[in-house]
Amino acid sequence: MNTMSANDQVSVRDHKDYQTEVERLEFTKEYIRTVLEISKGNKEFFVENMKQAFADLDSKESSGSYLDLLANARFLELAESELKRLESVIGKPYFSRIDFTSNSTNKEESLYIGKVSLFDRVTQQPIIVDWRSPIANVYYDGRLGDVSYEAYGETQTGYLALKRQYEIVDGLLKEIRDIDLTTHDELLQKSLSGKADNRLTEIVATIQNEQNEVIRASLKHPIIVQGAAGSGKTTIALHRISYFLYSFGFRFPPEKLMILAPNQLFIDYISAVLPELGVNKINQTTYIDFMKSCLGKKIKLFSPNSKLMKLLKDNGTSKSMQWVSSYKGSLEFKSLMDHYVKELELNLAPKEDFRVEKSILLKGQKLKKLFLKEYTYLPIYKRIGKIKSLLENDLKKKKAIMLTNLNKKYDDALDQVLYSRRLDPERRKQKVVMLMDRKEERLKQVEQEAKVAVKKYMNAFIMKDIFTLYKELMTSPEMIKKHSTTLSDQQCTILSTFCQKIFAKGAYELEDLAPLFYMKAKLEGIDEKYKMRSIFIDEAQDYSYFQFAALKEGFNTDLFTIVGDLAQGIHSYRGLTSWAPVLKDIFPNANYQSLQKSYRTTVEIMNLANDILQLIDQDLPKVEPVIRHGQKPHYKMIDPANQEQVRVKLEQDIALLLEEELHSIAIIGRTEKECQRIYQILENSHLPIQLLEEKHDMKKGHIIILPSYLSKGLEFDSVMIVCLEEPYSKVDLNIKLLYVSMTRPMHRLYLYGKSPSDYLLHHADASHFDT
Repeated sequence: MNTMSANDQVSVRDHKDYQTEVERLEFTKEYIRTVLEISKGNKEFFVENMKQAFADLDSKESSGSYLDLLANARFLELAESELKRLESVIGKPYFSRIDFTSNSTNKEESLYIGKVSLFDRVTQQPIIVDWRSPIANVYYDGRLGDVSYEAYGETQTGYLALKRQYEIVDGLLKEIRDIDLTTHDELLQKSLSGKADNRLTEIVATIQNEQNEVIRASLKHPIIVQGAAGSGKTTIALHRISYFLYSFGFRFPPEKLMILAPNQLFIDYISAVLPELGVNKINQTTYIDFMKSCLGKKIKLFSPNSKLMKLLKDNGTSKSMQWVSSYKGSLEFKSLMDHYVKELELNLAPKEDFRVEKSILLKGQKLKKLFLKEYTYLPIYKRIGKIKSLLENDLKKKKAIMLTNLNKKYDDALDQVLYSRRLDPERRKQKVVMLMDRKEERLKQVEQEAKVAVKKYMNAFIMKDIFTLYKELMTSPEMIKKHSTTLSDQQCTILSTFCQKIFAKGAYELEDLAPLFYMKAKLEGIDEKYKMRSIFIDEAQDYSYFQFAALKEGFNTDLFTIVGDLAQGIHSYRGLTSWAPVLKDIFPNANYQSLQKSYRTTVEIMNLANDILQLIDQDLPKVEPVIRHGQKPHYKMIDPANQEQVRVKLEQDIALLLEEELHSIAIIGRTEKECQRIYQILENSHLPIQLLEEKHDMKKGHIIILPSYLSKGLEFDSVMIVCLEEPYSKVDLNIKLLYVSMTRPMHRLYLYGKSPSDYLLHHADASHFDT
């Protein structure tokens, strides 16, 4: 075994179970190595089987070989997955232990909890228990003493005698801690005092009770989480995905799960943690990219931040623009769209009888009933396809009967003429010729009409594409008024005029995507490859009510995990100011959780952020920081006109932070333009500087400059907010952007400006920051 430092040896070796725990760790690592070798052997075995299955596919009797191929491919996938996961944890196979006596067996077990499951292949006894397993809930939720947990619909009870945490680094046992509650334990404090670049991957060891409740909340119901900045919303969502796949993976393939992230930058930020949690192949995309794919047409979209920039520029005075955005995101607008779609449905419903020649094959009334009643499980345009198939099948069956009946009718008539005693020969001949001609003419008429009857009937159904229909509605004040029960004539004009200007530029706004997606779901249906079965939405405060309703309709599921923070709702002009309508009208079966405890920032940083939060004109509770102290936020006066002075001051402070090994540093400006000004000052710095844009990756080891609205969801060791020409005014949007920026750092917060009022600090408690 490798040696440890003297300090480590003294602290850990004093524990009464030190030697036992070292031996258990060595046994576990050795067992993992053995399993890895077996897994590699399995892989080679499966590869050989697949080669043979491929060879056998050339034979005529290939169905059995094809099944063998599929089975072996699946086993190979499992073997590779097991291999990768075990390889990733061998240096830290578990992080905790519980000693639990079940009341049903009265037998005490020592269970070691980690990121994977591992069983003794002979005895089937657990060597490592997966953190997602039901029994692991005892570690996260239970005090010492009598405890209970839910497992497969039943309540299990027992006695918890021990909760123990380990710090294992590179396969070496560094620390052992015996604890009661995880809330105030040393491992959590150590994690919080660590660096931002590895916190996401280590969170599973320090999940807190209230976070655990959200992760393990009913997977059969939607859940909405209002979580304060730093409360772990993102990590909770990611762990809930992992828990979902652990519990329901046999029914829900990961390809049918999706994370809707606020931007590509955020996706890159979380990408490292998903494999750590055993989550692979899950869809990760942004709302805009997903909508563009679903709608099936290349559409030009105005930058979603362009409206935000305009509102910031005029300090939120664009009342009409804000109202249009808010209305397009409302459930009132959904009602208008429902009314419009209903009219389209009624106009498309069949009315005429389906005829061929002189025969009615299907009555219009019956077809209308089928369309409006029986086929409502289908989107409207697909019902038309269903009607067409019905007509084709009905015609196919009845055409032969029609021809038989016509033949019989004329044959009977000919018999009467031929055997009639009242007709002279000449007259009989004329009659026979006439009937023969008429018979041929009508049989030919049936044949001809039958060929085009369905096509002719279907020509009455004019199915315009959703983009045309949407534009027809939104550019006509008369049509808007016709389908709305709430808008005034003036509002209809404002809405249609605004849309006319947008569409004249050949583009759409982000707010147009939800109604277009909704119409597609109602009229055309969403392609199966885009139909997700469980959806996880982060930064959900920036969605609108209609966006949630449209997604639910399009996916035909309510298995949503929605996490957000209304205090960070910088796009609240789209309409979302409360979770109440989401809970009441869209997801009435949803669980709701509020997380007001912040695990990211120090008490000192959170005190100042709370002061700023209280300036927002909403009833938002203060955030409660976990007790971890640090330096107060520091306000530093600069002269923006003296660029050299600004550069020197920033470089000096960055150098001090790097000396403290606080390597993850962000410089935040209010907008992209402000960030460009900051970048120009630091462009020739000796430090590695990156001006970050939405679709860029963060370069490792670089000082990141980014606008406030792109920093949402991210965290850094230190944050430097710089105000050169764009002070934060006392307007809700500015306050929220400032609050978002202030809550990004774990350890240090610096504010640079001409005056404390640039950051509204004259409204804050002076004792909450240094100057």
